[in-house]
Amino acid sequence: MGSLHSNRTGGFLFNSQVPMKIRRLFLVFILVFTGVRSYAQQNTEDCKDIVHLKHGSVFKGKITALQVGGDLVMTTWNGGTMTIPESNVKRIVQRCKESKAAAKPYDFKERGLYNATRLGVLVGQDYFGKNNTGFTLSHCTGWMFRRWLGAGIGAGVEVYSPDGLETTTYPVFAEVRGYLSARNITPFYSISTGWAFAGSKDDPDQFITNKWSGGWMAKAQIGYRIGNNLTLFGGISLQRKVRNWRSDWGGEWGQDRMLHKRLELGFGLVI
Repeated sequence: MGSLHSNRTGGFLFNSQVPMKIRRLFLVFILVFTGVRSYAQQNTEDCKDIVHLKHGSVFKGKITALQVGGDLVMTTWNGGTMTIPESNVKRIVQRCKESKAAAKPYDFKERGLYNATRLGVLVGQDYFGKNNTGFTLSHCTGWMFRRWLGAGIGAGVEVYSPDGLETTTYPVFAEVRGYLSARNITPFYSISTGWAFAGSKDDPDQFITNKWSGGWMAKAQIGYRIGNNLTLFGGISLQRKVRNWRSDWGGEWGQDRMLHKRLELGFGLVI
């Protein structure tokens, strides 16, 4: 009596000396096993059946039925249906291609406590008409009432003139924010307003004594939340600031009222 061998591709090699009844039983087993496996994997895999005939032909598609007598009914890749006598089958192979990874489920916390930290650059001109790129760093803690509405309070530091012509400001603000859709990547908005306190900065090269005072500030930002934690945004930053100056030589004095209007670009983390 002949033997039944398994090959490396997952199919079966039929020896011509195996009795017809046993060969049919194994063929039924193959088809049943294939059907169960396909059903279990239908949501994660894309499988196809490959039938190798004894004379060398190969057919690819889906085995849809086993007829009385052992004949196979197969739907080919182009949609055609064909019947293959079991006596002509050399082996059957099933190959499955893993489907794309399932999308990450949406589990963003739409309500409750949140913490948002943002780092950005401030692009524009300073009070003296010089193009300048400053930076801003802030943190806000608040409460989300709905996905599209939350409120919080925060504080930060802003440097509008890194070369030292202007003083650093320290804003304290209230904000409202929200996310537009229940998706892992969604547009968001943030609007904040408050007061910025000014540091001290003299200009020793000009022999001028400066006294700085802060003023109101406001920001409007729009961008995208990517995943649960990362945000990318752009917006407008407004900052009122006053400089009272006095010359150490002639006693001249004056006051400069500044309103910074800067384009703000940055990223943030939300937890």
